[in-house]
Amino acid sequence: MQTRFILGPAGSGKTFRCLTEVRKALTAEPDGPPLLLIAPKQTTYQLERQLLAYPSLPGYTRLQILSFERLAFFLFDQLQQAPPQMLDEEGRLMVLRGLLARKRDQLKLFRASARLTGFAQHLSEALRELQRNQLTPESLHQLAQQTHIVEGLSYKLHDLATLLRDYLDWLQTHGLEDADHLLDFATATLRKPHAPLRFGDLWVDGFTELSPQELDLLAELMPHVTSSTFTFCLDHVPREAVSWLSNWSVVRQTYQKCQKRFAGLPDCEITTELLPRHMNKSRFLNNPVLHHLEHYWADPKPLPEPDSARPSPQQALRVATCVTPEAEAVLAAREVLRFVRAGGRYREITVLARNLEGYHEPIVNVFSRYEIPFFLDRRESVAHHPFAELTRNALRTVAFQWTSDDWFAALKTGLVPVAEGDIDRLENEALARGWKGSVWQSPITLTDQPELAQWVEGVRKKIVPPFQKLAHQLGLLKNRPTGTQLADALRKFWQALNVEESLQHWSSQETGPHPIHLTVWEQMGAWLKNVELAFPTEPQPLRDWLPILDAGLANLSVGVIPPALDQVLIGAIDRSRNPDIRLALVLGMNETVFPAPPKPSVLLTDADRAELEDKGISLGASARQQLGHERFYGYVACTRARQRLVLTHCLADHNGKPLNPSPFLSHLRKLLPSVEVEVFPRRPDWRKSEH
Repeated sequence: MQTRFILGPAGSGKTFRCLTEVRKALTAEPDGPPLLLIAPKQTTYQLERQLLAYPSLPGYTRLQILSFERLAFFLFDQLQQAPPQMLDEEGRLMVLRGLLARKRDQLKLFRASARLTGFAQHLSEALRELQRNQLTPESLHQLAQQTHIVEGLSYKLHDLATLLRDYLDWLQTHGLEDADHLLDFATATLRKPHAPLRFGDLWVDGFTELSPQELDLLAELMPHVTSSTFTFCLDHVPREAVSWLSNWSVVRQTYQKCQKRFAGLPDCEITTELLPRHMNKSRFLNNPVLHHLEHYWADPKPLPEPDSARPSPQQALRVATCVTPEAEAVLAAREVLRFVRAGGRYREITVLARNLEGYHEPIVNVFSRYEIPFFLDRRESVAHHPFAELTRNALRTVAFQWTSDDWFAALKTGLVPVAEGDIDRLENEALARGWKGSVWQSPITLTDQPELAQWVEGVRKKIVPPFQKLAHQLGLLKNRPTGTQLADALRKFWQALNVEESLQHWSSQETGPHPIHLTVWEQMGAWLKNVELAFPTEPQPLRDWLPILDAGLANLSVGVIPPALDQVLIGAIDRSRNPDIRLALVLGMNETVFPAPPKPSVLLTDADRAELEDKGISLGASARQQLGHERFYGYVACTRARQRLVLTHCLADHNGKPLNPSPFLSHLRKLLPSVEVEVFPRRPDWRKSEH
């Protein structure tokens, strides 16, 4: 069994090598055992496009480009094994919310916190971390009972073990598997006796880290493949100890874990190949500035002053200070238009930020105004989409006897068959006359104003019946429905209001970059299936259902496939993959923004994690490892482009809070001391207009 590690710095051609080998294999033998290319979920679509961009390969059937999740389902299919019935994240949150309500008194430390909104989300994250590191309730209980564990951590481990045991027992009782156990289930299926499996070559590309679950699945899969190749972004074969501050530290640990894990496989022959830096055979062809930036990023060395034979660094690199994130977006838009007018393509441009939360709105507004086609690579939360708000407030209306706040919140979603102005007028009349509760259940009369009464009654007859039917159906169940009964009642409620037709109409009128209304319809349908799956026979009071359902709704999000081929890709640095980029614009190069501060752990503090690490138990990334991640992301962001890199930072965030430049900019000045930081004006000179 041949296992090969391909190492190389950014731009050295690791992915290019994998795709070249894939094309050769497909050309040499179009029909043969499946070839497997494993990549991060968000990159599989781009790899398919990149592979098919070559005229020599018009199509293929043999190759499977898969994420780890899709790999698991592919293996179930190859083994003719039915995949387990899975409970996804929304269902998991609802189940945990229900367990917290019932098991709260058994907890030692989290008893009071269990009532809080959002605690189920933090608990889900903690349990996911435990499961991915293959910790069981029994091992957590043993740790909690050790006398040298500090008391607070002991109580936390006890509570987490209790809740994890209750959750796993609940899954077993209902015949379900947790989505976080999918890879474990696939690994266990491979270990069982089965018909012979035969695959071609395996490539694993684009990963910075691999979890223990992913490593176990790969180790079980590798005996069934002809050969395997793993790529890692490292500029040398690591043998010496590396500081956690090095931008290579995270990838180096992953590489060494893989080596150690696969060396234990029988008849596994491991080889390592290093792709050297070579400007004429890399991403930075004929670009000495960006080549120097990548080459000496880890060990800064100043670029010599430009001369007649060497281009000025300003041609390849621009660093600008802007007033606000909106000004950064304007600068980016102007750079995009200038690049395209010079003969470039939108798809050769990427706009990156460490986190899109503070940048997606300015970018969307500015790029729409500048008429730039773009794709925003982020999942959109739909927790407060009108459809979700209608469902949430309709149930609250029934549960709390038609209070005005809930009732009119449902009516204002735009999904009831009455004009928005009529709803506003009705609300004003209701507030003035004190209409609430049972008033809406019967005809409304106004002896002194018959015309107004006639109008109000006409509106009431249009909007009340679907809500009355929902209340009646739940009332027949004494307001104690099971998950199946509640899902059935909500589907009939949606049907009575013609919600699907309304969303289709909205979708046909959408002009923005993300048509999401029909996707929300699918997501809400999946949410109801989770309710049925999680609580098929457990009746609960309607008021107890509300926090459970809210836990699932709060986590709903939608993602979309890029709708066009020629558009600017906008994404977060840790998520987006940019295979062939000529112009990269990195926004938000500010302290506390990029590098991002270590993400605080809510349930297990850094001190708790350090205590567990002393016992040989590692749970996710520590604060130091997170800082190592940030240094690697800084290196990746500044080495994406092959022609031009633009870095911007702002003086204040969108709330007016002053911000300092990122330490990455100081690092950059050590590499390229001749590059000047320009000040981008709040209002550019109209004579320099780009649009």
